[in-house]
Amino acid sequence: MDSNKLSARQLSVASVVAGLSHAAALCGGTDWRWALVAIPVSVLLSWLLIRKAAAGPLFRGAGGGVLAAVYALWAVVLLSVVMERAARRIEIANAGPGDGVWILLLFALPVLRMALGKGASFFRAVEILWLAVVVLVAAVVVFAAPRIQWRWLIGPTRNWREAAVSLVLILSPGLFSLPYIYKVEGKSLLRWQGVLGVAAALLAAVTAGVLSPAVAEQLELPFFVASGLLGESVRGEGLISALWLLPDLALAGLLSRAWGGRYGPAAAVGLAVMLALTGISNYFSPVVLAVGTAFLLLLTLVVPTGKGRIVVSFW
Repeated sequence: MDSNKLSARQLSVASVVAGLSHAAALCGGTDWRWALVAIPVSVLLSWLLIRKAAAGPLFRGAGGGVLAAVYALWAVVLLSVVMERAARRIEIANAGPGDGVWILLLFALPVLRMALGKGASFFRAVEILWLAVVVLVAAVVVFAAPRIQWRWLIGPTRNWREAAVSLVLILSPGLFSLPYIYKVEGKSLLRWQGVLGVAAALLAAVTAGVLSPAVAEQLELPFFVASGLLGESVRGEGLISALWLLPDLALAGLLSRAWGGRYGPAAAVGLAVMLALTGISNYFSPVVLAVGTAFLLLLTLVVPTGKGRIVVSFW
């Protein structure tokens, strides 16, 4: 078997694991019921995107060149936010204030290592991480179930606009798998968007059920605070926060690969680190990120990319 070949499962698993990074970070603004409602919408949009991307290289011709540039720009923005967010979470949960820069640089090292490797190697690695992440999510849900206040889960639904912002970001990693789809072995990817939607709903339900929606909305890291209340005698947010670096790494690696080429992903990591160190990433609110991602989705659907040479190669 060609070691450079990918499967539909590998691409799908990468999107799900990467999406869990956003899901945990945005639990405070996600209503689990809206997450379930969003699943059919997500599947429909995914079908339209996959139908276009499966026909041939996405970044081909003049339109593909424009699309590639927008993908590269937005990937760096999202990557800087993900890296800064992961570093800050570890700083709050484990290290204390003042160590954020060093944590960011340390987090960048494995991301850079993934960026320097081949795309196929990255997706195979994430497929292995998937098993660990499944166990982690299952453990959180099982330990949370006895502590959930079920009345908090069936209260009034929250503002759908706030939930939509979170869900756009949670379901967005699939966009960055599109450039590979035309060469995968099989194209049955839609059900995995449903898996990610269900997982996001579970995390949101655990957070709201343990903390209450009102409290969760006020906290910076509600999911990790909720996970810290699951143990009998030991607070677990530090451990869960550290283990959640697996989805963070998957998302960061997937975003970096939007640059394509041999050294493009490494350049994306370097630019994202510099952007995060300037503090500009803090100004990219979830609303801004969701609007930018929605614009990228729309652009992907409408920009013609059917003719001409391949502008950016991922193989």
